Amino acid sequence: MALSCGHNFCRLCIEEALYSQAVWTCPTCMADLGVTLELHNNFKLRNIVEAFKAIASKAPRKAITSTARRESLQQDEGSEKGKTDVVPCEQCLDEPQPAVKACLICEVSLCQAHLSKHNVRDFHQEHILVEVGAGKEEERRCRDHGKLLECYCVREKKCICVLCSMAGAHKGHEVITMKEGHDKELVKLSSIMTDLRESKSDLVTALEELQEGENQIKNNTKTLTSDLKKLFRSIKAELGKKQTMILSDIRSYEEADLALVTKARKEMEQKRDLAEQNLRALQMLKEQPDIFLFFRDLKVVTDRIVSLDLVAEDVKVEAMQLNDRLMTQYETQKKKFLLQLDYLLDDLRDQNRVVDEEEEVRKNNNAWDFFLLLSCSQKILFPCFFHEDMMYWMIQVFHSLCF
Repeated sequence: MALSCGHNFCRLCIEEALYSQAVWTCPTCMADLGVTLELHNNFKLRNIVEAFKAIASKAPRKAITSTARRESLQQDEGSEKGKTDVVPCEQCLDEPQPAVKACLICEVSLCQAHLSKHNVRDFHQEHILVEVGAGKEEERRCRDHGKLLECYCVREKKCICVLCSMAGAHKGHEVITMKEGHDKELVKLSSIMTDLRESKSDLVTALEELQEGENQIKNNTKTLTSDLKKLFRSIKAELGKKQTMILSDIRSYEEADLALVTKARKEMEQKRDLAEQNLRALQMLKEQPDIFLFFRDLKVVTDRIVSLDLVAEDVKVEAMQLNDRLMTQYETQKKKFLLQLDYLLDDLRDQNRVVDEEEEVRKNNNAWDFFLLLSCSQKILFPCFFHEDMMYWMIQVFHSLCF
């Protein structure tokens, strides 16, 4: 049955829907139908149905549906991988032509010829035409009511049909048109893109600082190596082993620090690439002309962005060098040490004396002291070194050296 606005419905369905309303309006376009319900037979649609039934009864083959026509055209086009499916026109009775547009209100795919006829009627001017294959048709319709998704629930952030907003699960929610929702979300996307650009800029700056830090680490190594070599040369062979050990430690520190910087750089490069990737995804989403596809991909993209960690870590490497104050103190201590060595030698010369004692061994608190008792002909020069529980002395016996 056809309403005065031009939309077609099953008689039982439209009567059930209209009689439950206080004011009779078309469920599709919400046009006011007046105080009396006028239902008209759609003879054209009825003739098409009867023609299909007649053809189906004469030939025991698949029903001539849009799916059957599509399969027939696909067989003609070949089954090569990667070819685009051809959707047939559902108004062609004899030989279906490829559809160029699909009307979501009429629920039909139209070839160029039937599309021109469709657009001639005034009440078809507001119908929604989409590219063939631009999203599955069932995705654009309410699962509960089968109606076209034309509204947007702000609370649930979901596309809904008119019946959902009036008597369904979204009754009482803030509901706006999909166009209004699209405009609001575009504003939010612009803000998100601004934040992403700032994050990307921070990451780029942080990467530059990391590069500077890496160069500084290498410069630190060169500086420390040069200074330490000067220090090691000042004490020559006595500190040769120490020189090798310290330089080896510094290189180990360099490798460890560079490893940390390299790890941080890789992480920030990944964050930068993720930021760039999501910027491109948001730009494509922002430029999406199909509102349904926009909302279909919006939540996926925004949820992914919210879950990302794009904070640029502050990793800075300070310049390193030997402490000047400590170096001055060391030079002073070194001079003192060298001077004390001279004093020690002088003192040892002054202590070059003869000791006359009887040999004696004593034990005290499980520890013992070793005293070397020498005859009057022996001279104690100076103690050489200690080793565990023994003390070694250098002595002169009859003018010869021994241990």
